[in-house]
Amino acid sequence: MRTRQLIVTALAALGLLALNDDTQAQMRASEPDLKAAIIINMAMFVDWPAQGGLPGNQLVICFITDSPVAGALGKAQGKTMRNRTINVRKVALDALAGCHVAYLAPDEHERLQQIQSAVRNAPVLVAGDTPALFPEGSMLNLELSGGHVVFDVNLRSAQKAGLQISSKALRLARKVIE
Repeated sequence: MRTRQLIVTALAALGLLALNDDTQAQMRASEPDLKAAIIINMAMFVDWPAQGGLPGNQLVICFITDSPVAGALGKAQGKTMRNRTINVRKVALDALAGCHVAYLAPDEHERLQQIQSAVRNAPVLVAGDTPALFPEGSMLNLELSGGHVVFDVNLRSAQKAGLQISSKALRLARKVIE
């Protein structure tokens, strides 16, 4: 378990290094920055089916509500990772289907049914950092555990949405629901 936490931390640190040249900032990365880095890195290990209207050279990450993690994701705007430009957008609920990744802030639990309807049958990786959202359809859940940011993957929900997540990324997860 300790090895897995170290690997997850290393994954987040690599993402931060790729997104930000300030090495000192990497050493003091906040929880929202680490969560954002994991979301972005995980997205790099997802294969999406052809999505009309979304350019293949972009990774479109959306959020509905401002939050510390949404702000941290915004720092990646315009950065390039694995030949894909990161495009972070605040969107209305009905625009979530036009995104690669939808980050749900903790207070989105109250609107979960509406969110699920908005992304139903759309290949959108739904990520959040609220354990209550995870069993109800969130595909990637981030938590602070033992002083480390860890993540769980709901592979069943991801596959239902037509997403394929690399086994390399799944090995780093604390828990995978199949």
